[in-house]
Amino acid sequence: MSQPATRLAVALCMLVAVSATAQPQRPVRQRQERRVSLPANPGEPVPEVRVATGYLTTLMFNAPLERDSLEADRTRFRWMDAGERTLILEPAAELGSGERLVVKVRFRDKALPAQAVLALVAHPTEVDGTVEVDRRANTSEALLAALAQKSAELEELKVRCEGGGPAGLVLSGWLPEGRMLPIVLTMTVPSDISGLEVNRVVGYVGTFSELVVVGLRNLPGQKPWRLGQTRITGSGGSPVKVLSGQMKPAELAPGEEGVVAVEAKPPWGFSQSFSVELMDVSGQRRIFLHLMKE
Repeated sequence: MSQPATRLAVALCMLVAVSATAQPQRPVRQRQERRVSLPANPGEPVPEVRVATGYLTTLMFNAPLERDSLEADRTRFRWMDAGERTLILEPAAELGSGERLVVKVRFRDKALPAQAVLALVAHPTEVDGTVEVDRRANTSEALLAALAQKSAELEELKVRCEGGGPAGLVLSGWLPEGRMLPIVLTMTVPSDISGLEVNRVVGYVGTFSELVVVGLRNLPGQKPWRLGQTRITGSGGSPVKVLSGQMKPAELAPGEEGVVAVEAKPPWGFSQSFSVELMDVSGQRRIFLHLMKE
C-alpha cells in the first residue's frame, strides 16, 4: 500500500473510533419475566412495569381486552400494540428518574376490576420482557370493594329520598333556606308536540340537585301517555346527568292533566338556556322544550 493510502486508512480508523466514543452507550439491562396482580380496591398501589427504549415489553392478561379503550400518551412510545389479551410496549425515550407513565385499558366482560391501570417506570439494570397481569376477577376482595361502592351509592340515594312532600324536602336539606321560591322558565314549544299540551314550566334549585317541573295535558282523542325517558341538554349541546324522572299521575288518560318532575345535576344552575326532552314508554310520542330563566 502506498504511503498516502496508508495515511488515509489510519485517519478513517481514528475518525470511526472517535465517533464511537462520542456516542452515548445505551445501558444494558437484564430482561426479567414477572407476574403482577391488579388491585381489588382503589386505594391499593398501582402495579409498576419496568420498561426501556430498545426493549419490547409484553403484558399478558388473563381476560380479553377492549382494545379501543386503551388510554396512554402515545407520543411517548415507539411501539404500542393492543391485542386480544396482550399489550406490547416500547418507550420512545428513556424515562426519567421517578417518572411514571400511566396506561389504562378496560376489559370486555363485566367482571371486576373493570379496567387495568399500570404505571410504567425505568430501572437502571432491569427491564420487564414479559409480565403476566393477574386480574383476580371476582375475588372476595373485588366483590367486597364493589359492595362498598354500591353501599355508598345507596346511602346517598336514601338521603335524597328520605321523607316525602315539601316537609321531607326541607328536612332532608334538599331545599335550603332562602331559596324555596320557584324559578319561572320561559319555554319555546315546537309545533309537533305529539298530542300533548304544556301549560307551565318552573325550576327549583336545591342543595344537591335541581328540579324541572313541567305541567302536561294529554289532548282529547289521544292514546294514554306514560313517561318513559327524560333527557336534559345544556346550551352547548352536552348532556346533563338526569337523576330521576317522575310523573303524577303515572299515566295520563285522554284529556287528563299531570305534572312531570325531572331531577338533574346541571353545572350551571338555571343561568343558561337548556332543553328538556320527555318521551313516552313506546318512544313514539316525545316533546322537546327549549327553556331559559326569565
